[in-house]
Amino acid sequence: MVRYNDALDKDESGRSETREEVLLNKFPPEEEHLLTTPSVVIDSGGRIIVWYLPGALTSMMMKDIHGATHSMSGLLKHSITSGKISQWRTHRSNFYTSPDGMITPGCINISPAWFQQGREVHGFSPEVSAALKGAAGHNITASLQRSGIVVSAALRVMHPDLYWAGMETQVRLGKWAARYELNEMHHHLQRWTSVFNVVSIICNRRTPPHRDPKCRPAAFDIMTTAGVYRPVIMDFMNLGIKFLYDSGSILASSCRLVRHYMNVEEGNRIVTAWYMRDSIHNFVGTPSTEYAKYDCVDI
Repeated sequence: MVRYNDALDKDESGRSETREEVLLNKFPPEEEHLLTTPSVVIDSGGRIIVWYLPGALTSMMMKDIHGATHSMSGLLKHSITSGKISQWRTHRSNFYTSPDGMITPGCINISPAWFQQGREVHGFSPEVSAALKGAAGHNITASLQRSGIVVSAALRVMHPDLYWAGMETQVRLGKWAARYELNEMHHHLQRWTSVFNVVSIICNRRTPPHRDPKCRPAAFDIMTTAGVYRPVIMDFMNLGIKFLYDSGSILASSCRLVRHYMNVEEGNRIVTAWYMRDSIHNFVGTPSTEYAKYDCVDI
């Protein structure tokens, strides 16, 4: 996967079929797999590329996610856009309605401290995401605490070095916010239980083939899914691996390295995608981590 990452452009989005065909011809998967049981995928150098944990979330955890999402209904509703279809993450064509009105379609990003789009350059400072500003934001942070603990505990096993880097970054951010009397940010950081910088809440959205170019190749994003919907497959296209992505599943991978795709047309489905922004780690001076190796993980 190191050579594969070297072949990727800096802003590789995974949306160009022509470009992806070139990459697939250069790095073809040896065989196709459909995974339905807990699995760890490693490359030829022993680097962990994917963790797959079906049924990892308990009913209580999923109920907690539903409750948290319900409190964000207004934000989710207003997140859907109708402009350029290239902005597919929030474009209305990729969302479908809830059959019983229990889920509000939409996609929002939540962070106690991140850079606004286009401001990940010298001279700008992190800000509280729009979803957390104001009194309602305090309730959102509180509603995500159990989920934040769960994914952080999972990362502690999956990628210990990244876990500690995330922990160090949050502590340093808290000290920076306190020093400059950024009270709202400091409030959220004190109550933010995850070592990840950001979580995206995604409800009833189709997911076309893509990558996430801002993710580091050696880092993990963690995705959870909850809801009531027909069996669906998550396709890691360039790896030749498909996963049964039922409610309660956890998937962890570098979403820069993995071109992924999933199509759901009906039901109620909530995905939480937890990730770290390298720009935030750089801002507070947290060193980058290497790939997690299979022999270095506490399994």
